[in-house]
Amino acid sequence: MTLTDLKITPARPADLPAILTMIKALSAFHGDDAAANLSDLQDMFFGPTDRATALIATSNGTPVGYAGLTPTMVIHDAKLRLDIHHLYVAEPHRAKGVGTALITAAKSHAIAIGATRLTIGTDASNATAIASYRAMDILEEITGTGPRFRVDLTA
Repeated sequence: MTLTDLKITPARPADLPAILTMIKALSAFHGDDAAANLSDLQDMFFGPTDRATALIATSNGTPVGYAGLTPTMVIHDAKLRLDIHHLYVAEPHRAKGVGTALITAAKSHAIAIGATRLTIGTDASNATAIASYRAMDILEEITGTGPRFRVDLTA
């Protein structure tokens, strides 16, 4: 694969089976089980409310990666922030510019929807992703953002 063969487009409903496969692979990499199914993805990406956006990378028509984008408000600025919640590139296509191309496409999408921030994070133990992101000229590392906590909603 060369970057000239690479196409990044907004996902279509027909892309959901390939995206679900990539979500499951990304989840497995992190030791998680993906609970999402095709119906969930249909609702999330194409339902009546804008809850997420998916970009898909293809090479000669074959899916090779995807980015899952989630919007959030920065209330104190009254501005929209877009987070690259998922970034996945299939194993044989890694380190070939696919991730950078997906981030660049996410940037274009963020600007088009009026977002003023675009962020991406990774698990602190994912040394490969951290090194990849640090090597990308288009990313600036954010430090000192502080710890995050979650609230148990099952109790």
